[in-house]
Amino acid sequence: MDVSKSVGRRHEESAFTPSLASVKDRKVKQALVTFRNLLLKLMHQYNSDSDQPGKRKSKTEVLVEAAMIMQRRHQWENTEKLVGHVPGIEVGDRFQYRAELNVIGLHRQFSNGIDYMAKGSSSLATSIVVTGRYDNAWKSGTVVYIGHGGGNPSVRSNVSCHDQKLERGNLALKNSMDAKSPVRVILKDENLFDGVDNCANKSYNFPFVYDGLYLVDTMTQERGKSGKFVFKFILKRISEQAQTCIGIKEGVMDNADNSRKFANFTLKKRHNSRSCLVQKDVIRISDISKGKENFPIRLVTSMDCVQRLPSFNYIVDNIYSERFTQPIPHGCDCVDGCVDHERCACYVKNGGRKPYDCNKRLASLVESSLIYECGPSCKCTSACTNRVSQHGIQFQLEIFMTKLKGWGVRTRSFIPSRSFVCAYLGEVHSNRKYGSRPDFDDYILKMGDGKNFIDVTRCGNIGRFINHSCSPNLIFKHVTNRCNDKILPYKMLFALKDIPAGRELSYDYNSSKGKFMKVRSNSCYCEARECNGKIYI
Repeated sequence: MDVSKSVGRRHEESAFTPSLASVKDRKVKQALVTFRNLLLKLMHQYNSDSDQPGKRKSKTEVLVEAAMIMQRRHQWENTEKLVGHVPGIEVGDRFQYRAELNVIGLHRQFSNGIDYMAKGSSSLATSIVVTGRYDNAWKSGTVVYIGHGGGNPSVRSNVSCHDQKLERGNLALKNSMDAKSPVRVILKDENLFDGVDNCANKSYNFPFVYDGLYLVDTMTQERGKSGKFVFKFILKRISEQAQTCIGIKEGVMDNADNSRKFANFTLKKRHNSRSCLVQKDVIRISDISKGKENFPIRLVTSMDCVQRLPSFNYIVDNIYSERFTQPIPHGCDCVDGCVDHERCACYVKNGGRKPYDCNKRLASLVESSLIYECGPSCKCTSACTNRVSQHGIQFQLEIFMTKLKGWGVRTRSFIPSRSFVCAYLGEVHSNRKYGSRPDFDDYILKMGDGKNFIDVTRCGNIGRFINHSCSPNLIFKHVTNRCNDKILPYKMLFALKDIPAGRELSYDYNSSKGKFMKVRSNSCYCEARECNGKIYI
């Protein structure tokens, strides 16, 4: 465990019994990941064909095309329009592209600022997107919103202007005012961070912010800058909603404490953003495993990072001291891929249950504290569904420098829930030998029996760089495939939930029976909402 890493206690009951809300949250995240991966593919395709006549497309056209492809594939979420909050989307969530709002059901218009739905013989507004294109304004939880239609000479000089009509979105907003029906407000904060040094970062490219529910307070009709009549709506934010970075900015330059609070908040939101695409950093090492893993594990840092990776030998299997003698393994006699679960000796050891499904993912996150996989002494082939973790890493991972926790690991590809991610490997020693170790460091993990431990100080794999989180996305499972010894199983990490590309990997250092030893720092920097703030071991 890195010196700057920290430990906290996770509330496990919600992790293992996901609510409907958490399921929707996962589906929304997956829709966003699917959209961005498809967008990158289309952008690459059109850039490659840019020399061919008629092949060149604007980014806006590609964004809409990606969204429409997903719609045809039935990959949109929250497809039914509704008034109020959208399942799986929280106040304060940020988004990179306008088209993403369509894909997840937050706002179903590609260009129009007002979205609405039929309500009986009338209509109600569901959401508005507030941009700086018109005379819109926001201050202290109040939105001044100019209605739809009429043209805008400040955007297009050759447009012909006319009076706005009380129809479509404008009528829906008026109906919402009369019915006191809430409206979702999405703000596009292009100039939000002007004057705030800690947050004025060019890489901060997620301008659309869901600012929560508002009520339409008043509607007036007056002459706009074009000289034509426009509808001006005043919306006020409903109280007792989660505060967003927009709200914190108010008065930020007048108070040093507020300024620090705003900086910390926005940095945290960027870290936890649903986009989580891998930033373009400098590749320092192309493969720290030197070809030992199925995929290269690269080391990336920012241009100005001078910290070096600690020296260690990369291994793909535990190293056992001479004290440990492996018992003679007894495998199954299956020659048909272990399809007969009742007769398979390995399945019998698993209580007659299949530990993995047909996609070679955990059948259950709750059951099987110890998993018996088929191994070298079994007669089944390597394609057997009961051989998962022994095949090594199946996803592209990379090591990067975190903001507060030292080195960390993130995924470059989408990892489905319950998939095997990586092992935690090192030198396995007894307590007797551990007591005489002069170079004892912060990379020590007790094994489940409490009598032995894994030391990854000198030898280890990518698992040694995975940080703690009070709300993790990985979980430990004990797996054995080479012997019948329950004392010395492998410690394997599986995905606790769907993990989008670019997301940092983490697990709860206290969630397994084994615990880390001699942690020099007791402060937790995981930045999760459930963060306990302190070490609890």
